Amino acid sequence: MDKIVYRRSLAFWKALGSLMFVVICLFLLLLIFIDEDISALQIFFFITSAIIGIPFFGSYLVVCLSRTLRKEPFLFIFDEHSISDGIRTVPWSAITKVEFEGASIRKWLRPRFPAFIFYLNDRSTWEVSTDYVLNDMELNQAGKQLRTLINQYGKPKKKRS
Repeated sequence: MDKIVYRRSLAFWKALGSLMFVVICLFLLLLIFIDEDISALQIFFFITSAIIGIPFFGSYLVVCLSRTLRKEPFLFIFDEHSISDGIRTVPWSAITKVEFEGASIRKWLRPRFPAFIFYLNDRSTWEVSTDYVLNDMELNQAGKQLRTLINQYGKPKKKRS
């Protein structure tokens, strides 16, 4: 079986960066109670920053820690019959195409991580998040490799008469 892998060290450093921002947000909240000469405007900005920062960076901290602590650092594992993300396995013949969708912000400032979206024959989709653990070059290579594999294994061979 072949794999599309990510660098565990990259996930670790991104988790560490997210942890740093969560700690800064918690420090801002602590500063409200410690500092006696703090203005009402500063209190407002500190609380607002913490309310936005903790869920935003905290969710990414959880995602990167889970990527760091996995046994094997792969996004996909595949052979000539199917592809899997470790949770769901889909046969190549069930996939019509794959696209990459970049990051965005959803309702309530929840981040939507970049993902590969597989379109299946039954008109459903299968989404596999990359969680920013691949750089641009690795994303492009993975996208090309996935499209090549779909063309190679996914489409039924036409019989010549």
